[in-house]
Amino acid sequence: MHKKIVGIIGSGLIGEDPFDRQSWSGSSYFFFRECERQGVLQRAFGAELPPVRRATLMALNFSPNRRRWQTAYYMDPRYRRALTTVIARQLRAEDFDHHLLQIGAMYDVPRLARGRALCFSYHDGNMAYSRRSPYAVKGLSAQTVARGLAFERQVYHGLTTIFTMSEHLRRSFIEDFDVPPDRVKAVGAGMNLERLPEYIADKDYSRRNILFIGVEFDRKGGWQLLDAFKSVRQRLPDARLHIVGPRTLEIPQELADGVEYHGFLRKTDPADAARLTQLFREASLFVMPSLYEPFGIAPLEAMIHQVPCLVTNDWGLKETVLDGQTGGLVTCGSVDDLREKLLHYLGDPDRLRRMGEAGRARVLEYYTWEKVVERMNGHIQAARAA
Repeated sequence: MHKKIVGIIGSGLIGEDPFDRQSWSGSSYFFFRECERQGVLQRAFGAELPPVRRATLMALNFSPNRRRWQTAYYMDPRYRRALTTVIARQLRAEDFDHHLLQIGAMYDVPRLARGRALCFSYHDGNMAYSRRSPYAVKGLSAQTVARGLAFERQVYHGLTTIFTMSEHLRRSFIEDFDVPPDRVKAVGAGMNLERLPEYIADKDYSRRNILFIGVEFDRKGGWQLLDAFKSVRQRLPDARLHIVGPRTLEIPQELADGVEYHGFLRKTDPADAARLTQLFREASLFVMPSLYEPFGIAPLEAMIHQVPCLVTNDWGLKETVLDGQTGGLVTCGSVDDLREKLLHYLGDPDRLRRMGEAGRARVLEYYTWEKVVERMNGHIQAARAA
């Protein structure tokens, strides 16, 4: 029998519909669609708790601080065990004739399989990884964190193979959760685009247009970028900063010079998609100085548009953006370093052109969903043979 993948996604944090463009920041749709295209997907489904059960657990984790409340709720093993139970009801007997693949570790599929099927998972981050970031939620009790980490450890040790988007994250599973190295594979991630943009032979890098994309403006380092850009604008009066993503954003007057806010642009809306494509075409440099970034799909989409990237020197970002080759790396949270790097790169259009060309070539070679699914399926077949 030719075994395929049964994909599972769930929780309000990640999404409950594998083919929803919003689930897992859009990656779920493109990943599972490519699995389907390559003929390796049996089916995919999602899950979330019933409203009453969800409300009860939310009340048990209440905090006046909204971020702390949300984090404690999703960290709570009671929530995760309840979600596992919901998934158990949705699994069919024939699903165990195939391989089970869960997105993240919000639930424990290996416990449900009980050896009847090989179990895999795919991640852009994990709890230990996020807790080390400057953006980690403060004020959580040690007991809350310990229980959350213990649940994830249990899931990881029950899996046949863990797939990660980056090598940096792969090391976290090995070092933070003691997963044997041969059971964790870095397979990368792809761009969440319907089609590849055309190559532009005469792209203009002299216009000093900076592009920032990020719904979570604070986490993506938006305020640090505005502070740095204020000084850049004084040295380079023709520089422009284009901001896309936040649904609302109030920019203080003292930081607004040369800044254009475009709001939230939907890729599924033809007008918004056309505007976003135009911004990429006119951009000389993409900047995302995140305070925490599990992986980062936006830089890949910038590079396929021949736009070099300036990103934080941490997490998977330092793997996707090669310093001095496809862009530059900046110290996390450092406005001074960001300002100097902006001035350095914007002052050298020829170098921007070379990095833009190299970035597109790198994405086409490694960071497409087609390549990701092929790598992952190769590891799954090897695990099955073993």
